[in-house]
Formats: sequence, structure tokens, C-alpha cells
Amino acid sequence: MKITIAGVAVAAFAAVAMVSAPLASAGPDDDFLNVIAGEGIDWPASKTQNVIDTGHAVCTDWRNGATLATEVTDLQSVTDWDDYQTGVFIGAATGAFCPEYEHKLG
Repeated sequence: MKITIAGVAVAAFAAVAMVSAPLASAGPDDDFLNVIAGEGIDWPASKTQNVIDTGHAVCTDWRNGATLATEVTDLQSVTDWDDYQTGVFIGAATGAFCPEYEHKLG
């Protein structure tokens, strides 16, 4: 599968914008889950905490020096997501949990 970093970056920025928009007193976990679900990423209810933990892991990766290309490769190695879904997940996680790393999305 060819990874298109530009396409992932566009999806990631869009997800950050959606998470950054004012929501009715939802917390970061809910914001994150609502954005990814709204963009077609679904999961069994029993795995919700795993999805949240994976979102937080994106921030840990950023803190440890990961690049967008690394994040994309890592997520796509354990999912069947296309570039758009991968970008949405990374962008939503970054926007909800660690917006200080939004600069890494471009």
C-alpha cells in the first residue's frame, strides 16, 4: 500500500478542526470518539477503552519524536485503515489529547 502523507495530513488537519470546534461540554475522550466515529471508523463497544488508549499513544509517540510518516506506518500495520481514516485518527487524537503537537501533522 502506498502511503500518501499529503492526503493523511489533510485528513489530520480536518480532524483537528473538528475536535477544536466547540462542543457541548464533552470531554477529550468523547470528542475524540465522536470525530472518528463520524468519519467512519468503528469498533466493538468492548474495545472503546483500547481505542482511547491508542489515541493517547499517538501523543506519547509525538513526545518521543515520532514523525507523521512513522505514525501512519505504525497505525496502518495494525489496522486495515486507508490513508484518510489513518489521518482522521491521528488528527483527532492530536487535537483532543495533545494539541501542542499539531505542528507535526503537516
